[in-house]
Amino acid sequence: MSTLQDDRKTTNFDIPVSAPPPRASVYRLAVGSELMKIRGLRSTHAFLAAGVLVMAVGALIIFILVQSYDASSPAKKAGFEASDPTVVSMPFVMFFIGAIGAMIITTEFTTKSIGPTLIAVPQRRTLMGAKATVAALVGLVCGLVFSVLSFVDSRLLFGDRPAPFNPWPRWADGIPTVFGAALMVLVSCLVALGLGAMMRSTAAALTTLGALVLVVPIFAHFLPAPWDLRLASILLPNLTSQLGGGNHPYVFSPGGALVVAASYVVLALGGGAISVMRRDIS
Repeated sequence: MSTLQDDRKTTNFDIPVSAPPPRASVYRLAVGSELMKIRGLRSTHAFLAAGVLVMAVGALIIFILVQSYDASSPAKKAGFEASDPTVVSMPFVMFFIGAIGAMIITTEFTTKSIGPTLIAVPQRRTLMGAKATVAALVGLVCGLVFSVLSFVDSRLLFGDRPAPFNPWPRWADGIPTVFGAALMVLVSCLVALGLGAMMRSTAAALTTLGALVLVVPIFAHFLPAPWDLRLASILLPNLTSQLGGGNHPYVFSPGGALVVAASYVVLALGGGAISVMRRDIS
């Protein structure tokens, strides 16, 4: 009898208990998994191709403007405004790359794969952090690539034509705008992720993102002064020129524009994180 009791005690106390993996390790694995997911989505390649197409159309528009400028009289040339390519093409790039950020999470709700994802990464805060990291990487890399391409082809088309038609008479003049445009693509990607986490619908997230970067900036200028510039100054596409400084009609300095951009990210990602952590996943 005592031998059986000793065996039971040994069996009860000798069951190995595995320690949970470190959170840093889970985070790294989650980031790698999210990168694999986003590379495997056909929509990712479609949105990137759309961004390339926008760059080509923007270059064509600049080429037409340059031809029109060269064919104009000196008096008409003096009336040409600055032909900033970021106004033409970068809002569309912000939308298409931002759409990738939204798809990082909305596709999981659409395909009902969010459940298995939470089984693999039960810490929702860690999962949201991994998705935000991937969205930031996509936004930063794509933002730099597209903004540099837009600047280089426009600068080559402008040649030695003078200001104000040529917004960058020297190559160094465009560097602040390039980094401002890249930063706003990153911000758009993170904002779209937050919208997707809150709305859990690809259509709703992309509609809201499209309104923010494409629709509202147009209608803002139809408001009576001074409300037109006040509203336009806080809109995502118009923060690009304010981050770059220089001549623009808006109200913020580069530091103020950076605070507004950061506020977008905090509000959108904060709302998305609260939604993911507190709402039921169904």
